[in-house]
Amino acid sequence: MKTKISHLHIYTFLLAVACISACKKDDHSAETVYMPEAGKGIVKKEFAIADTPFVVSYSAVLTGTDYATVSGINAANEITIHFKADTSLVAKFNEENGTSYPLLPAGSYELQASATIAKGAAGTGNLSLKIIAKDKINPFQDYMIPVSIESITGAAGSGYQQTTYFVVNGTADLASMQPYDESGWSIAGFSTEEPAEGGGNGLAKAAIDEDPSTFWNSKWSGGEPGPPHYIIIDMGEIKPVHGIGIMDRYFEGDWQTEGHGQPQDVTVSVSADNVTWDDVASIKDIPHDAGQPWYRYFVSTLKEARYVKVTVTKVYATSSTNIAEIQIF
Repeated sequence: MKTKISHLHIYTFLLAVACISACKKDDHSAETVYMPEAGKGIVKKEFAIADTPFVVSYSAVLTGTDYATVSGINAANEITIHFKADTSLVAKFNEENGTSYPLLPAGSYELQASATIAKGAAGTGNLSLKIIAKDKINPFQDYMIPVSIESITGAAGSGYQQTTYFVVNGTADLASMQPYDESGWSIAGFSTEEPAEGGGNGLAKAAIDEDPSTFWNSKWSGGEPGPPHYIIIDMGEIKPVHGIGIMDRYFEGDWQTEGHGQPQDVTVSVSADNVTWDDVASIKDIPHDAGQPWYRYFVSTLKEARYVKVTVTKVYATSSTNIAEIQIF
């Protein structure tokens, strides 16, 4: 009888231990916080660049200590969470993953840096990362901005899914880009010009007079130097340079169809002081269609500049070049 009681006690004890262990495993009352978006790898967002910011959503939610993505746990008390743009992680991410994402530039985003999970709630709801793209980022360029949980009051961090890696890419439509007002512009330099064209034509300033019937022509009288030919425009103030437009000199007949000095290849450079220059675009095989259409191109690297240098490195048919109008946007 004693042996049976002893075995019964042992069995009861083991059953109780198993029950306690199981109950403990299923107990989600120990609250930890994580970012559900962080479990999706890179979170890429594409949007059209506009006057208003583009909003990217992120959040934080509760889970039990033993479950990475279990939801439906309600906060026993109010929980305060602070977030940060974790810019230092971009270089590490690139090194570990063989990528080369640039950091989203300072001033091009606003982060909702703090939020609460109310008592009885399961998460923060959607929070806002505002991307202020216009005049801040280069169109069609991927940028990375990691958002991390920085601190938590009222609960613990889960130890996983604490950072979401956002990659954003703003698109733009050339037709929607408005050229800058040219009224305060001047010519800060040029390779050559040709006064022999007469009537004010041939001069560098004719390329920014907003008159398609006038034109700049590089030198052809008394010798006709070949490319490169350049013209430097002073916009009078620092502005972001997204791209340029070029309009050919008006020709008819063979000079239009076969070409007669119209730019074929162009390099665009920008400068803040007319001394130090950065090349921001290399444009190849510009057409020369009838009717003087605008040929518009985005730069490959967005820069702020006062001076824009247009260098014609290859022309159609002749050695000299000619341009009716240049616009900058």
